[in-house]
Amino acid sequence: MKIRVRAFASVREMCGFHEKELTVSSGITVREVLAQLKSNYRPLERLDGSLLFAVNEAYCPDSTALADEDVLAIFPPVSGG
Repeated sequence: MKIRVRAFASVREMCGFHEKELTVSSGITVREVLAQLKSNYRPLERLDGSLLFAVNEAYCPDSTALADEDVLAIFPPVSGG
């Protein structure tokens, strides 16, 4: 199945892309996609445990299973006030 991954802010800088299409196994989770990305983009490991995820514009945990044509957005930790 195919999904699109969108990377924002420092995640985009670490990966070198804003949007990328991936072919993945059926039923793959956000966590598993992230593991694949970390193996190709090592700097992502620095943000381990602090990333935020959304699937089809709805925030979700990394245990969320993805479906064909889903859009996974990955955001770095944010702060502000």
